Amino acid sequence: MFVGWIRKSSFERDLKEFEKTQVIDKNLILNTAFYNQSLCFGAYEDDKLLAFISAYMFENSVFINNFYYQEDIGLDIKKRLINILLTNIENDNKSIIVLSHKDEKKMFEELNFKRYAKFSKALYKGGAVFNFTNATAKSISNENYMPALKKVDLNTFGEDRVDYVTKAMFKSSSLLLSTDFAFQHSYALNKEIIKLSPYLVQVGVDDDAHKLMRGVIYHRGLKKIIAFIPSDVEEITNLYQTYKFEITDGYELMYLNDKPNINIEMIYGL
Repeated sequence: MFVGWIRKSSFERDLKEFEKTQVIDKNLILNTAFYNQSLCFGAYEDDKLLAFISAYMFENSVFINNFYYQEDIGLDIKKRLINILLTNIENDNKSIIVLSHKDEKKMFEELNFKRYAKFSKALYKGGAVFNFTNATAKSISNENYMPALKKVDLNTFGEDRVDYVTKAMFKSSSLLLSTDFAFQHSYALNKEIIKLSPYLVQVGVDDDAHKLMRGVIYHRGLKKIIAFIPSDVEEITNLYQTYKFEITDGYELMYLNDKPNINIEMIYGL
């Protein structure tokens, strides 16, 4: 078993084989490797990719944005991947953030990660009924989304993430909706699943949150839609339940080193 730098020359081909076994955010993985290959690592058995981890570095924090592994990968390999990533993060004072599944919680705790907030997975399979008018469509036009993205994202995360959102996350299937106080990016993970990330709303602007939700369901509602949302923010869970999303607990936003300053109440989709 080799655990170390990704094999750049065959990486896209390796991912094509890897995604046959599970849903992955392939575009985000490739873009992360393109912009910051120094924080991308894989576990290989001969020429086969069995696990992968990557992170994106911001001014004050590092976000572990991809962590995938085959079902039969052992705990020791997962830990080796995380440890090699942590070893290669140059600034030891930066907050290191990850959204973990409940099955990973103990492993991250053993590496000294702490819980920041509980999260849930929201899944839409259809069934919402609402009015979507031309006036609503115009009010959430995606033609001038950048001011909202810059302002709302900064207010949420406390640092500049615009390059990450517009370069690492955007893809040909991206749908961008915004108001003066909210921003939503949705994109296809595959032919069947749409992901909301990021979906951010200024605290107290409930009408804008509903407008963007109606907009994405209007455009994307024939497919499944998923989002990861803070479990303990009642306004957010109520919004998703209003539009017939199924809510499943079992995720945690965790951090290592200094505690980050994230406004959880603004995260309608991480």
